Amino acid sequence: MISRTPAEAKVVLLVPLLAACVLAGCGGTRAPQAKGPGKAQLTAADLGHRVQKVLVADKEVVAMVGRDGCHATVRSGTERNLGQGDELRVRCPRKERLAAWFAGIDRAIADVELAEVTDDDDDGTAVPAAEIVLGQGRGHGTVLRLVKPADVAKLVSEVRAFGAELESAEIPRPGPASPSGWQMVRVTGAAHVLLGGAPARGVLDARLSTSGQYFCEFVSATEDGSVRATKSGWITAPLAARALDEVLGPFRVQGEADAKTPALVAATRGGAERRADIASTAAVFERFAPLQDALGDACLPELEPPGSSAGL
Repeated sequence: MISRTPAEAKVVLLVPLLAACVLAGCGGTRAPQAKGPGKAQLTAADLGHRVQKVLVADKEVVAMVGRDGCHATVRSGTERNLGQGDELRVRCPRKERLAAWFAGIDRAIADVELAEVTDDDDDGTAVPAAEIVLGQGRGHGTVLRLVKPADVAKLVSEVRAFGAELESAEIPRPGPASPSGWQMVRVTGAAHVLLGGAPARGVLDARLSTSGQYFCEFVSATEDGSVRATKSGWITAPLAARALDEVLGPFRVQGEADAKTPALVAATRGGAERRADIASTAAVFERFAPLQDALGDACLPELEPPGSSAGL
């Protein structure tokens, strides 16, 4: 099995609210594995279109894509200005884009040689490596590894390119006006959450457009280094418009005399971004909480009142 570095394991195992998407909908409960010879040799042509999950590993990055989920990566490295850091990115594209990508994967691996991975395969690790997990039908949940290095390299490249595509367009832009005229909201402030049962504080930056696109990022400094978690995706545009009108109900524009704080509520209307005063920032934070629950994962850390410092 391709073992995670201690840092990667920390992200997946000690941030359960973030790992939930990876483990349940985005990629499966096990990391990609690079074993010795498996017990079953076959080609993907024998499977039909039954590939439910794709898992790849290359150096310090483990990536997972689920047919009915998201594209997720776990990476260990050095964060900007924060020293050693761990990073989890979850990107949930529109369903039609995900379906099109998997259709391409079905074609790309139609003739590759595969070997079943078993729990008894414990003879070392190697990267790059690639595996697929079967969906419904005979062999549901079976993990198969790609045997030939050239096939592995191709699948690793496909997963990496898909992630780069999603990353390049994951920051929301203002959408059409809601019934109240809003186009986008951004909230930034100190926030806290439990990491493996231990409290951790950091900074949450979350954005939602009336287009339905959202992006959340949470950064926390821990004793072992930093943790950076991001999630991007889509909800329906009508739901996003209703959510913005509800969240921004108490919004009042900041005046020149208002005190400045690290906390931020910025709302876009008529193409112009306006910043909220302190009192309405606190009120918007409270109304934003139910929306955070709906978006999940990296959007979940609880925002603290304006004036709080995350201490990063």
